[in-house]
Amino acid sequence: MLTFGERLRMARERKGLSQLDVYRAIKLSNKSLSRYENNATTPDPETVKSLIQLYDVSADFILGLSDEMGHASPPSCTSKSKPKIADVLSSRDTELLEKLDSLSPEAKEKAAEYIEMLKTLQEVKESKSNENIIDFKEKA
Repeated sequence: MLTFGERLRMARERKGLSQLDVYRAIKLSNKSLSRYENNATTPDPETVKSLIQLYDVSADFILGLSDEMGHASPPSCTSKSKPKIADVLSSRDTELLEKLDSLSPEAKEKAAEYIEMLKTLQEVKESKSNENIIDFKEKA
């Protein structure tokens, strides 16, 4: 059976977050999450709640009552707070958004076009229907 810390680590990794991302998102001290994941200490209930929401897993999974990660319960209808996008972005994603934000409107448009081109190339490459696609990196 998985320990509490192992469940926390699995949930964080499934979400694609680094420990640093979690520190920033829920304002933990820099060693707390590591201690939680290594079963050295346990978080207080409010921190557990924040981790469950950030990782979008069920409380039952984190608490060891279920082996299904599931999803966090949806926020109540009376809740005015929406999850912040920064809470779910990796540090690399945040870095890229900051760089994008610093560009001129024209450069932002070019970046958007480039991203669309990369997405299209990825889709074509992933498609096994066309095996004559040239991988330019391999040819260079």
